Amino acid sequence: MNQKAAEEFVQGFSDYVKTNGFIPQQVFNCDETGLFWKKMPRRTYITEEEKALPGHNPMKDRLTLLLRRNASRDFEIEPLPVYHLENPRMFKKKKTM
Repeated sequence: MNQKAAEEFVQGFSDYVKTNGFIPQQVFNCDETGLFWKKMPRRTYITEEEKALPGHNPMKDRLTLLLRRNASRDFEIEPLPVYHLENPRMFKKKKTM
């Protein structure tokens, strides 16, 4: 990671916020995270024999959530689900098997 570039961005953004007169309640942060909502815990009471049975595949259904909160941490917007395309546009030119 380029530490100098990161510090310059933080300083530049701080100057931008001060110049335009924004208050912490107006500055929001947004990030996404993955939630495996059907996945079993790593440690379960399933025996090794049951795991080895044919057709036993752990569920890996994943949901991507968008989380948002303002800089003063007094206003948090409820998580927003982000849906995935089966064939994302960025891989359109890449041939898949």
